[in-house]
Amino acid sequence: MGIYIRNNRYYFKKEIHGKKYYRALKLKRGQEALLSARLKQVEEEVLAKHFGISYSPNNQISFLDYCKKYLDSKKYKNSWDRDKQRLLIIGECLGDPLLSCIGKNQIEKLEKFLFARNLKPSTVNRYFELLKHLFNLAIEDRYISENPCRYYQKFIEDGYRRALSKEELERILTSARKLQEKPKSYIQSIIYDLIVLALNTGMRLSEILNLRKSYIKDDVILYPISETKYRRRVYAQNSKVKVICLNEIALSIIKKMKGDDDFVFPIKWRVPNVIRKTITKIRKSSKVNDFTFHQLRHTTSTWLSSQVSLSTAKTILGHSDLKTTLKYTHPEIEEQRKGVAKIGEYFREFLPK
Repeated sequence: MGIYIRNNRYYFKKEIHGKKYYRALKLKRGQEALLSARLKQVEEEVLAKHFGISYSPNNQISFLDYCKKYLDSKKYKNSWDRDKQRLLIIGECLGDPLLSCIGKNQIEKLEKFLFARNLKPSTVNRYFELLKHLFNLAIEDRYISENPCRYYQKFIEDGYRRALSKEELERILTSARKLQEKPKSYIQSIIYDLIVLALNTGMRLSEILNLRKSYIKDDVILYPISETKYRRRVYAQNSKVKVICLNEIALSIIKKMKGDDDFVFPIKWRVPNVIRKTITKIRKSSKVNDFTFHQLRHTTSTWLSSQVSLSTAKTILGHSDLKTTLKYTHPEIEEQRKGVAKIGEYFREFLPK
């Protein structure tokens, strides 16, 4: 028995009583996590064929039933609600066929269906990433032998991120303040405070929404890492915390929040989607059409990196790698002009008079 690679794809070879069998494992480099389950499946298929034994290669399960099983196994994920919603939308298109009957035609049909809902290419990519992961788990559970999404070509995304200019930030803060003064929902009644807190701490939205009073010691937040990300990976390492220092502005916002439980912000749903409609209103009124809450973190990172060392900025922002801090830094054109002016001043003395 042996596994070999040809053209970046895995193949299986087995010899039984002098007869050789070759099978494509339908996996490529980078999918080694699926090798064990797929190899066992193919080996059983070869043995059954050689000895003339009837063999049913897959357990049968419907698509919607497996979606329930998938969601039950992923309840620890912060994105659980969003994944559930997306799988329901996928179910509207595909119906409830057997999981093993979903192929290329269904994948093409789903892509057209998603675009008919006026979704952006980047959002369509997220749908297929979820579906691809679901099918990979189905291979491990031995319901299917290959992933019908394996040949799906994702759309090229614009990965551009930027910091907000001073003018844009002023317009956004003004819009948020007006909403907070005459709110039509609880989120609107705290949106200005959320934005100001994000700017003064560099915290992610999920961290702010899940912030507890018990995490705060004087002017420092000791945020358990398991509550921010890597929830399952570092679950046993409860001693790991992210240290976030609070300035006077941030402290004043936290102190004025009054709730009966341990959470600083007494809201029902603690997922980033709760502010989506409010952010849309701010975009329209401020005319910053690409504004997202996460841009506030990029803005704070950009300003902070110009005032302190990158290592200090990395610690304040809670980045595990300095490369991440660099990705969050977007100097404005005026800063770049000042930089090249300094270069000119330095090298001027080397140039001939």
